[in-house]
Amino acid sequence: MSSNDTKHVQTELSEDEYERFRRFANEQGLSLKEAGHEAVIEWINSHQQPDPNDPAFTVLDELDESSLPTSVDTDARDEDDLVDEWHGSEQSFSLVEGPSPDP
Repeated sequence: MSSNDTKHVQTELSEDEYERFRRFANEQGLSLKEAGHEAVIEWINSHQQPDPNDPAFTVLDELDESSLPTSVDTDARDEDDLVDEWHGSEQSFSLVEGPSPDP
């Protein structure tokens, strides 16, 4: 990235804010410049609203409704089909409505 491709940003910090920033950058193994850059990018990313014109939001509008099937094929089976396919143990169990009262 050439110097013509970048812009400089400057801010002021209180002595306490500066010391906290310097210490955190040092703990992360970053220079103040690197930490400041990461902080600004993170702030932008966390506050940026999605672009409503992004293709991810408009793709459904672009689908031709007539090209969608009028019915959907499913693997719908009834209870008897499922019981016939069961190959598990024959252990019985019962379901209860809620927790049993303490004795």
